[in-house]
Amino acid sequence: MEEIKQKGFTLIELLVVIAIIGMLSSIVLVSLGSARKKAMDAKRLQDMKQLTLALQMYYDKYEKYPDNTDLGDVGCWGNWEAGNIVNGPTDPFIKPLEDEGLIKTPLEVTNIRDGWNSQCIYRYGKYTNPCCGCSGTYAVLYAACETANCPVNERPACCTCWGEGAGALDPYDIVIFLKE
Repeated sequence: MEEIKQKGFTLIELLVVIAIIGMLSSIVLVSLGSARKKAMDAKRLQDMKQLTLALQMYYDKYEKYPDNTDLGDVGCWGNWEAGNIVNGPTDPFIKPLEDEGLIKTPLEVTNIRDGWNSQCIYRYGKYTNPCCGCSGTYAVLYAACETANCPVNERPACCTCWGEGAGALDPYDIVIFLKE
């Protein structure tokens, strides 16, 4: 009688293939997480540009930037308006812009925290003499980033104490100063 040989994979060969697939999939998942953070930062940067345009349109109409109208938001410093998930979807961020129909302001849907451990990913404030060396009234927009891919050196040259001059948190935030 002729012996029939069965061809197939051994258990060891199957385990090696499964291990290789597992390693490759973990590498892909790690790189996707990084890509997602970069995409969210790109969205935040675009949101900031849209907010800047809406603020400039508001300024053109009223010859001033909106005042702070929603102070003391949950999870944020008491003197900023905030747009984050903690405050809920019905809490408007920069309410005067929404009231004018200029923009639907962003709501952060993640639980990331900024460099000061605040949950206010988007912030707005209107301040007189907002930082070291800057005199006058400014509308200040802020957004926290998840990666170090945010723009740098966006603060005015007169502002040397908000991370730029001190070198502290600049790669992880976007700050826009609009002088009134």
